[in-house]
Formats: sequence, structure tokens, C-alpha cells
Amino acid sequence: MRRALLRSALVLDAALAIGVLFLVIGAEQEQRMFQFCTKVAAGAQQLAESGQHDAARQALEDALGLCPGHTIVRKELAVQLASVGDYAAAVGHLRLVLKASPGDAVSARKLAELLRERGRGQEAVEYLRMACEAEPHNGMSYLALAELLLDEGQPEAALDVAEKGVALAPKVPKAHVILGLAYLELGELSSARSAFARVLSLDPHNPTAPRALAGLLDRQ
Repeated sequence: MRRALLRSALVLDAALAIGVLFLVIGAEQEQRMFQFCTKVAAGAQQLAESGQHDAARQALEDALGLCPGHTIVRKELAVQLASVGDYAAAVGHLRLVLKASPGDAVSARKLAELLRERGRGQEAVEYLRMACEAEPHNGMSYLALAELLLDEGQPEAALDVAEKGVALAPKVPKAHVILGLAYLELGELSSARSAFARVLSLDPHNPTAPRALAGLLDRQ
């Protein structure tokens, strides 16, 4: 009886050891496959830069078949698809990336850009808000959102976002342009004048500020 129990224990230990070995081997293979697909993404980018878009797309699709959860490959595939005009597929891939990595501000901004180009501004607003939440210290995301809100006819929301953008990027002329346009839409002419004057102090050759200031004089 004792020998049978000992034999069973030894068999169990051996089985566990083999199971652990297979897990280790499987993890190593998975890691190597992930690294390989990362290299494929980099290589595909170089192919696209040299004009070989079809080859780049095919390589990325093959890599995605090997590593379906590889967000770098999926993001690069989305970029390549967008570059050849396949916006629907690009949008679909970026949605999957953000579902897996909701804090990916770069993908959120790219998706918002694609949606905006297709006339889907309200959807784009939501993804730009996601980018702002993911990178709360990136003023450019706030400015992109404020500009889009202005285009969508939401000047009050645009003003609130633009003020955050200006606070984060005070030396960026475009930040003050967007802020000035938001004030202008809301009829706050004095504040708009100050914003456009700030634009010219930062960028004396800015084309938007002189026209806006001339328009303010006409309105007054």
C-alpha cells in the first residue's frame, strides 16, 4: 500500500513537472512570436515608406493572424489601410485597439481624425475626450478637441476645453487662435481681442489673427 502511494506521488510529481515545462516552453514561444510580429510591424512601415503598400499590408495581416492580440501590428495595419483609402477597415482596427488599450491616446487621436474626415464629428469628439483623459497634460489633444467642438457648433464646450489647452500650451499660437475663435462665437469680443493680440505677440506673421481683429473692428 505504501509503495503504491509512493509510486502515485512520484507519477503526480512527474506530471506536474512536465506540465510546468510545457507552460514555460509555450510562454517562451509566445514571447518569441510577439517579438517577431513587432519586427514585422517595423518592417512593414519601412515597406510602406518605400511605396510598397500592398506588401506592407499583407505582411501585417499575416502577422495579425499569428498574434491577434498584438496592438502594435493592428495599429500599423490601421495606418496603412487609411493611407490607401480603406477608412472603414482602419476605423474597425483602431476601435479594437482602443477596446484592448483604452488609454492609448495616439490611437484615440488617429481614430478621431479618421472619423472627422468622414463627417462623423460627434463620434470623433468622444475619442478626443478619451485622448485627453489618457494624457491630461497634453495640451495639443485639448486644442484638437476644442477646434472640433467649434466645428460641431458647441462654442461653450470649446471655450472650456480651449482654456485648458492654453494653460498647458501657452506658447503655441494656435492655442490662442482657437481660444479667440471660441470667445468670438460667444460674443465675448474683448476677450477675443486679447486672445488674437496674444497670437500676434507669439507669431507676428500669423494669417488668422489680423483677419479676426479686423472683423472685430467691423463688428464694433
